[in-house]
Amino acid sequence: MKNYSKYLFYVLVLAAGLVSAGSSCRETNQPEKENSVIVTEEQQQPLSYFNIYRGNSHSHTIFTWTHGEHRDKGINDLSKPTEFHPDWNVPPGVDWRDPNSINLDPEGYINRQGLPDNHFELAIANGYDFYAISDHSQEPTLMPVSPDNRAWKATLKAAEKYDSLPDFVALPGFEYSRNTSANGGNGHINVLNVSEYVNADHGQRGPVPEWPEANWSIPQFYNWVKSAKPHGNKGHVVVGFNHPSPKQYDDWANIDDEIASLISTFELHTNYKQVRWQAYLRALNKGWKVSPIGVHDNHGFYQINRKDLYPPTLVLAPELTREAITKAMRERRTFVSWNEGVELRYSVNGFIMGSSLDNPGTFSFHIEVKTLPSKPDERVRRIQVLRNHPLGEDDVEVATEMLFDGDKDEITWKPVIEDTTAKYFLLRIHHANDVQEDESFKMHGSTVSAPVWTGR
Repeated sequence: MKNYSKYLFYVLVLAAGLVSAGSSCRETNQPEKENSVIVTEEQQQPLSYFNIYRGNSHSHTIFTWTHGEHRDKGINDLSKPTEFHPDWNVPPGVDWRDPNSINLDPEGYINRQGLPDNHFELAIANGYDFYAISDHSQEPTLMPVSPDNRAWKATLKAAEKYDSLPDFVALPGFEYSRNTSANGGNGHINVLNVSEYVNADHGQRGPVPEWPEANWSIPQFYNWVKSAKPHGNKGHVVVGFNHPSPKQYDDWANIDDEIASLISTFELHTNYKQVRWQAYLRALNKGWKVSPIGVHDNHGFYQINRKDLYPPTLVLAPELTREAITKAMRERRTFVSWNEGVELRYSVNGFIMGSSLDNPGTFSFHIEVKTLPSKPDERVRRIQVLRNHPLGEDDVEVATEMLFDGDKDEITWKPVIEDTTAKYFLLRIHHANDVQEDESFKMHGSTVSAPVWTGR
């Protein structure tokens, strides 16, 4: 993350005895001083500057040939292909044994699975603001790795076509899939809006080992990320950890300041199911600056068409363009909610969520949460400001919290925290549907924000 210290001037008015290693909180509803910081960057704009856009940043098309809705069972050995699903209307000329037989006419795909064009069309029809293609790059369709690869060129072409439409952003990308723990750990990582692709089997350097043996390590991949360029030199490359477990990626090793600034997202849930809370806290406490996102990770049309699985990737950006959406994701302006239509915006010392500060001792929060007027069971009941655990454990502690009642669909809260040791803060929000029968709250709540890092 870019260092904004040269733009930032704090006037700290501290009462005697408040400077300590712990945290204390007071609440204020007084207007924030407009000139407390010099507004020179997007991250220092007022909350009203940011819209909330909803999309999906992880999907797989027919170019993920070996598994998905088009297969009856996934292929584990390319020499032993499995047949297509009996309910899939197979496009003309496509042979279940031959990845080179894929028909590139989107008109031939009418159910279950299709080309990037079909995915973009369905996303638009179902009200998505943006949608990303991220096929596994070690698939036979994407071998050998080449800018002239047939499937890769089709993905880029489709993204360019649909990105040119009004009110929609189409992102090309791939999923790097390291499936062995040797030499740097295992794990999957998405790269979006990128001009070229690599994979764990090939990495644009031969020879290609037999699939699915993986030879290109995660540390090698991190080095490649440092030089990756955006597609068409437009917008930003977005890199994020996919469906992580607590000790993947060699237990979050191989980190340096540069790669920590470039990998920006973390899949906290997939299809509103798993909550990867412990993995997320471990990644944060290991030094990774990642913000939470939700994804479908769909391998076909099913999730896009389900109305109850609304777009899971939530982004704060000033406008719906490729440049704005990818910048927002790169700058960690994301949040996760299991409730439909939630809007969360917050700033600390005038810096929007996802920002890094310059080691202040006072943190003035401005938090705004909106829920759909039509959903009283999703009203905000508690907001917690969490910080990293002071003893270095893979946990967080509550710096301050506030309870809410009534039927307000818009909540504003402005706590002020004094703290000289926290490395980051983030919000956990409990809604009315998080209240259990014994009146306690579900542990994880239904909305989780991007952190703000303190600069320590």
